Amino acid sequence: MNAADKSGSNTTFDEVKKAEQQWLQQRRQAAQIDPQQAKIGLAVSGGGIRSACFHLGILQGLIARDSMKQVDYFSSVSGGGYIASCWQWLSQQSRPGLRDPFAEPQETGHTVLDWLRAHGKYLIDGHRVTGFTLGASILAGALFNLLVILPSLLLLFWLMSLPLFPLDWPHWLSLPGAATLKAHSGFLMLFAISGLSLVLYLLLVPLMALWRDQRHGLSVHRAFRQRMLMGRLLSISLLSFFIALIPVLARLEDTIATFIGKETWQSVLPHINYLLPMLAGAFTATRRSLSPQTAYIGITLLVFGLCAFAYHVVAHTAFIDEPYYWAWFGLSLILLAVAHINIVSMHSYYLHQLRRAFFPFTTSIKPRDPDLPLREFRAEQGAAYPLVNTTVNTRNSNDRLQSERCGASFTLSPLYCGAPQTGYLETVQFNGGNTTLGQAMTTSGAAVDPDSRFTSNRAISFLMTLLNARLGCWVRHRPGHRHIPYAVIVRELLAVGLRERSSLLHLSDGGHFENLGVYELIRRRCPCILVGDAGADPDLQFSDLGNLIQLAAADFSTEINLCVEALKHSPESRGPCFAVGEIRYPDGSSGMLVYVKSLLPENATADLTAFAASDPAFPNDSTADQFFGEQHFDAYRRLGQQCLQQVFDRYQATNLAELFEKAKPATN
Repeated sequence: MNAADKSGSNTTFDEVKKAEQQWLQQRRQAAQIDPQQAKIGLAVSGGGIRSACFHLGILQGLIARDSMKQVDYFSSVSGGGYIASCWQWLSQQSRPGLRDPFAEPQETGHTVLDWLRAHGKYLIDGHRVTGFTLGASILAGALFNLLVILPSLLLLFWLMSLPLFPLDWPHWLSLPGAATLKAHSGFLMLFAISGLSLVLYLLLVPLMALWRDQRHGLSVHRAFRQRMLMGRLLSISLLSFFIALIPVLARLEDTIATFIGKETWQSVLPHINYLLPMLAGAFTATRRSLSPQTAYIGITLLVFGLCAFAYHVVAHTAFIDEPYYWAWFGLSLILLAVAHINIVSMHSYYLHQLRRAFFPFTTSIKPRDPDLPLREFRAEQGAAYPLVNTTVNTRNSNDRLQSERCGASFTLSPLYCGAPQTGYLETVQFNGGNTTLGQAMTTSGAAVDPDSRFTSNRAISFLMTLLNARLGCWVRHRPGHRHIPYAVIVRELLAVGLRERSSLLHLSDGGHFENLGVYELIRRRCPCILVGDAGADPDLQFSDLGNLIQLAAADFSTEINLCVEALKHSPESRGPCFAVGEIRYPDGSSGMLVYVKSLLPENATADLTAFAASDPAFPNDSTADQFFGEQHFDAYRRLGQQCLQQVFDRYQATNLAELFEKAKPATN
């Protein structure tokens, strides 16, 4: 095995792949698999508990055909990672060659399958952990953030309100009927910056036409750079202007009082300057019928209202003279330095609940620790090599493509952790060498996170960070173990330092980049891939599959030919739930992709038919529903079994290797 350079994460993917091949050879020897058999990769998609249940059914179908031992790579994303990690947890700690981990007995007399069925509502277990526990944890995270951030925000607005230089607030910068502001030098400076940026922008408009060069290419390049500068100037001007408006709008109460003149409004008017944008923003952002652009406006208003509230405290109280404020401020600085950002956020709650639900103890598995370090995985167990897919945030990357994508695929595995963009680091060195299977599973499923591809709007990300609505985690991508201070949350608040070449990386849901888990198998040029797609797709748009095909072509020059027209059938008509396609790698080699979609199959059994009649959303229940009861759990589990059954029946195969062999003509 090749180790990472002493300088840090400089191990290349070729070295990683070589080490993995050695691991796979040992695994095959332990599982008594023909070393000449084509490598098989199994991928399970994201989709929360819905995906976990569906892929549990697929795993049970493979186990029944004694095919899991034929799988070399087990790649998982998000919700699919719940059950993939459960399988790894059981396989790595049971006797070598265990065929069906889900049938293992527990001391209670129940099986692992019974345990999983009882924990479909994994976020709350109905006993010690209730809905109040979940709500209290979410609220505690938000309050902690406000406890840490609000003192600094108040101090900043107080400093901006001081008379730092002898310049009065212009009368024309006041609302009609409102009193003229005093001092506020910091806000005046923002107005000056806004005006100066706007003037420079306007000056550049005619200058762009005057700058000419005999070399046409140089002129075009200069014009383009000027347009970039103009864009930055305009954004600085608008942002500075709106922040500087806060003290002006704070006098909105005076304007309304002047024109209304009713004493009954006097108790309400002092708060209207921040309540109005906050309420309007909250109402607009939560309206489902509105477009995303309108929702963004609503969230921007909400953030503006929160800032206006902070200014309201500065303008109407003498907090700066109070000893309790400075004690609060000092406490916030201490917490920024010593608090662990991954513990305070909902990431730790999510981790605890996932481990409790998907890492069950059995009569043979009684570990002291409720988790398993990735570095302790052993090829001698004969189990597939796990690839847990996450997304590293690249919002501030110097690489234009990475910046546009807001993320890159980042794998966590027993030998190496990393990505080509970040470099790879041996797992024994990555993040202090303490990364566990549970942490990998939790990070891979961190769907709610600011600054991702789906939450790239700055107002949304700022609000999510402010309220600690984040499941992602920070890791140290350098050898050695050092504390990650809570102060890194400033990077998320301001969207700075989120790049791939940093010692501190922010990881989130692998589905933020690719939601099927096939991307890393394509990188490894796996010749045989079975993938289950349990993403919510009621309109059968196949967006996750389309995203994979585009990424494979763009990043690996690999062509995936797969037709899914036969899968576009209504639940009433039903039909096939799988398709077989060909993978063409750039070196001339080819592979096969067996794609299994969570659709009601032909000849579905009565239990599935009955459940579909009672639940119109089935099999596309919203991912927001993470509370599956027994019937929900078994419906998706049985769906996975029957979808896989359709594939094996079609080719009359008895195991996975035979399936790929018999399905080859379908790709010609």
